[in-house]
Amino acid sequence: MNILLADDHVLFRSGMRYILAELGEDMEIDEVGTGEELVAAARKNSYDLVLMDMLMPGMNQCDVITTIKDLHPSLPIIIISMLDSSSVIRSAVAAGASGFIPKTSTSEIMTEAIRLVLAGGVYLPPAVLGPEGEGRQDEDSPASSLSDAHLTRQQRAVLAELSLGKSNKEIAQSLAISEATVKVHLAAIMRTLKVRNRTQVVLAAREHNLLS
Repeated sequence: MNILLADDHVLFRSGMRYILAELGEDMEIDEVGTGEELVAAARKNSYDLVLMDMLMPGMNQCDVITTIKDLHPSLPIIIISMLDSSSVIRSAVAAGASGFIPKTSTSEIMTEAIRLVLAGGVYLPPAVLGPEGEGRQDEDSPASSLSDAHLTRQQRAVLAELSLGKSNKEIAQSLAISEATVKVHLAAIMRTLKVRNRTQVVLAAREHNLLS
């Protein structure tokens, strides 16, 4: 497994190496400290996972995420940051991040979150979004209601499974449907919620109480 670790603090990168070792994988880890170095490494090499901070010097980090996703659409990107407001999380997810882990998280949470994303799931911090799925709103970002979004019973079932971090294959097995049917339902859910990827689906669903 090849991992690209981006953070401008050497001490934090050293700590992340220790956490990544807990995954029990044979891995190669490249380290960079700026947005420009991160993009350059992504252009030059092939990776299985990118872990990056939101406060590195250089390029705007959402632009970095977008650039990397343009280069490698299927490459999972996890943000690990001290910034954990709902607006920051939404911006990272909109740019293409597959997960968001606050730096205040324990090493155990970080490890499980990374495993979840590598398995094709989504990780968003429950401490930020709220235990009942009620996202913490910024004062300048009033929430719009999607509680009346029209989703079929089967689509809601798929949404519930997706919120648990399950892959398409696992959702199909759990609901006794084909993977192709899961993809059709996910596409319909994305259109209804006006989002573009799985991570945004879960974020929107939690923020607007669609998982109750």
